[in-house]
Amino acid sequence: MLTYHLFVQAVKAQRLDVSQLTFVKLDEWVGLPAGAAGTCETFLQEHIIQPLGITDEQYIAFNAETADECECVRIVDRIAHRGGLDLCLLGLGKNGHLGLNEPAAFLQPSCHITQLDNQTRQHDMLKQAGLPIEQGITLGLGDILAAREVLLLVTGDGKQRAFTAFCEGKVTTELPASLLWLHSDATCLYDGSLYDC
Repeated sequence: MLTYHLFVQAVKAQRLDVSQLTFVKLDEWVGLPAGAAGTCETFLQEHIIQPLGITDEQYIAFNAETADECECVRIVDRIAHRGGLDLCLLGLGKNGHLGLNEPAAFLQPSCHITQLDNQTRQHDMLKQAGLPIEQGITLGLGDILAAREVLLLVTGDGKQRAFTAFCEGKVTTELPASLLWLHSDATCLYDGSLYDC
C-alpha cells in the first residue's frame, strides 16, 4: 500500500501526466463482486485508480465474478493490443507465489484460472471478504516474464522462508518467484528491517 501511496504522491507533486498510461490488474479472487471488501479491485480503486483519475480506457481488469477461459483470452488480447507490459509490479506471496501463480509441479505461461493454495486462502484480503474462495484469475508466468521490466517488492510478515529460498537463486516451479531470476531486467526491493537476503 505504501508503494501506491508514494506513487500517487509523486504523480501529484510533480504534476505528471498519466493520461497515456494503461494500468493492468495482475490478479483477482474468483467469485467475489468487484466492489466487495477484500478484492484486488477495491484495493486498486481506492489506492490508484480513483486518486489518479484513471479512466476505464486506461484500465485492464478481470471480470472475476464470472471468470472463465474466455475472460483470460480477453485480458491477454487487450494487453497485446496495448503493446505488452512495460513494468510489472509484484509482491512476494508467503508461499513464494507471484500473482496467483501457486507453487506446483508445473506453471501456466499465460492468463488462467488457478486453484488457490491453502496458505493463499488464508490471505488477509480474503478475511475481509468473509467468504470461502477457492480460485483466482491471474496473469501467467510467461505474461510476467514478457514485461520489459519487473519490480518485486518484499514486505509484510511471514515471508522470510519464501524470501530466503528466493535469494538462493535456484529456479523451481515450487517457488514461482524464483523464475524472476530468468528475467533480464528484474529488481527486488525488500524491507531490510524484516528480511535478510
